[in-house]
Amino acid sequence: MAGRVIGRTLLAVAGLLLIVLAWRLLAPISTPAFRGRGGEPLPRSIAVVERWPVNGVTNSVIIRGRDRNNPILLFLHGGPGSSETAPLRRFDSVLEDHFVVVYWDQRYAGQSYDPALPRPKQLTIAQYVDDLGVVVDRLRDRFGRNRVGLLAHSWGTVLGLLYAETHPEKLYAYVGVGQVANVPESEKRSYAFVLREAKARHADKAIRDLERLGPPPRGTASIFTPRNWIAAFGGAFHGNLSYGDLILASAGQSEANGRDLAGFQFGPHYSDALVQTEFSRFVIDDRPRAFEVPVFLLSGRYDHQSEASVARAFFDQITAPQKAFVWFEHSAHNPPFEEPKAFTDWIIQTVAPLGERARH
Repeated sequence: MAGRVIGRTLLAVAGLLLIVLAWRLLAPISTPAFRGRGGEPLPRSIAVVERWPVNGVTNSVIIRGRDRNNPILLFLHGGPGSSETAPLRRFDSVLEDHFVVVYWDQRYAGQSYDPALPRPKQLTIAQYVDDLGVVVDRLRDRFGRNRVGLLAHSWGTVLGLLYAETHPEKLYAYVGVGQVANVPESEKRSYAFVLREAKARHADKAIRDLERLGPPPRGTASIFTPRNWIAAFGGAFHGNLSYGDLILASAGQSEANGRDLAGFQFGPHYSDALVQTEFSRFVIDDRPRAFEVPVFLLSGRYDHQSEASVARAFFDQITAPQKAFVWFEHSAHNPPFEEPKAFTDWIIQTVAPLGERARH
């Protein structure tokens, strides 16, 4: 009899957990209000979840700030198709005390993913840059600001850099994390890194896979170095963190639900052709570039996914009113999640004053 009771109890608990999980995956997202010590909403704060039409595609935008008068900081996530809203909220939300942080899910990513949307006949980098322009202008109009700041990661640095070059009058700073500057050269170095590591670790399967693949360029085959081997050998995360860990760590965020999981799995299918064609050939040419906005590039010392050495070479050739290249010594491709305190401290100390001056 006792065994039956225990069995029924376990089944009931398992059933309850499944119900909670299903509710969590299907419930609409939300974002908590900023509150004072007595639980009252802070009068100058903003915490909203919105959906904006952007060039014919509905995009998810979350805006959060303890004081809506603070500088606007727009985050451009990686991918294409990989929203980072939930992990950013989990690891870097302190930025919301100093900025009005805008978490924008680009078309087909995260909360902007919609399985009912037809796959586009053509998708280009220029379309994403145009989308960015719509978002920037809407934020400027809404908050009555002339300039916003861009904080870009990985793929997002392509959009951010191109926008910073063409519309400096609308920005007070550009920050590129894991900057993409020359994809073909970066992939050659990434391949050399993983093959060298595989041999040093006597990872026979990796060696076979990589030697069978060969270095880029590869004719009709993908130029990209297998991301699983880059991650396995510490080129994506330097420490014990992984993409799976990020998902688990941020799963409890109210800004995420099952749509994010579906977007993570299926959203990149919308941009596959773009990645394998235009993005795989993306190069910021070698001519010296003069930017009219402060430019800061942040790289993990061990970044072999978007090779830090390539980003550094690009940085050395540009001029800007203010510029800096910052190394994160305990990170690979993901300093916002690998070294969140060092990352947010640097952003607050360096970028916030520029945004404050741009308000006046």
